[in-house]
Amino acid sequence: MEVDDYIQAGKVASAARNEGYKMVEEGEDLRKTADYLEDYIRSMGAQIGFPVNLSINNEAAHFTPSPETDMKFKQGDLVKIDLGAEVNGYIADTAVTKEVSTNSWAKLIKASEEAVQNAIKKVKVGALTSEIGREIEATIKRYGFNPVYNLTGHTLEKYVLHAGISFPNYDDGSRVRLYPGMAFAIEPFATTGRGHVRGLEFGNIMLCVKDESEEWSKAIRKMSRGLPFSVRDVAKLYSDYNSIIKEAQRKKYFYFYPVLKEDKGEMVAQTEHSIYLREDGPIVTTL
Repeated sequence: MEVDDYIQAGKVASAARNEGYKMVEEGEDLRKTADYLEDYIRSMGAQIGFPVNLSINNEAAHFTPSPETDMKFKQGDLVKIDLGAEVNGYIADTAVTKEVSTNSWAKLIKASEEAVQNAIKKVKVGALTSEIGREIEATIKRYGFNPVYNLTGHTLEKYVLHAGISFPNYDDGSRVRLYPGMAFAIEPFATTGRGHVRGLEFGNIMLCVKDESEEWSKAIRKMSRGLPFSVRDVAKLYSDYNSIIKEAQRKKYFYFYPVLKEDKGEMVAQTEHSIYLREDGPIVTTL
């Protein structure tokens, strides 16, 4: 049953998230961390739902390290560890924020954590997505911060990470109601900034958007299973991965995810859980 696969994916994702939280330490290598966590998910009998995101400071989402980077976590970094596990196509998506070696942003992290907890309390059959968003915004604002208004949670479907229905981080007036059998992720982003992120540069994450005939294109599509993948994934298949990615860009085979950033100098915290809604209430799969 799909609910069993969602639950199993959630167990794997939450275990990997907890491993990631322990690993993010001053001086630790970003690439090795992402590689380890992706291998950890596979070792537990699942596949990755998307590349491990390690977005730092004003980066809210969509950054994963490249194959050649030597980046290391630094004192004071505010790191969002966002990852997913997939079992038989069914996905769990979860995130946590960790501050490296300092404690300057504990209140910001708490705002995001409490926002997701309060949002989950609003989840029931017939509830409006806008009601959940209202609770998220109110919680974050009580801490003196803003939600990121142009990022949302999302429904989950088989081999589809962002399945069409959004879960806003504020009351957007939506009349979309929750229904039994709905799977979704709620992910409040709390920010010291104005609450608007922009895509400014490539974050090493891609998605196949065209089905083309080149052998490398077929191999990448098979590897990714319709889900997002990273430059590191392509590098494992091909030593000339940079030329392949440039060719895919020229022919518009891939969508290239930009890193989503708040204004320079601002900080962003994220917490995320995945939920499967039954008639009698929600199952939080990633606790």
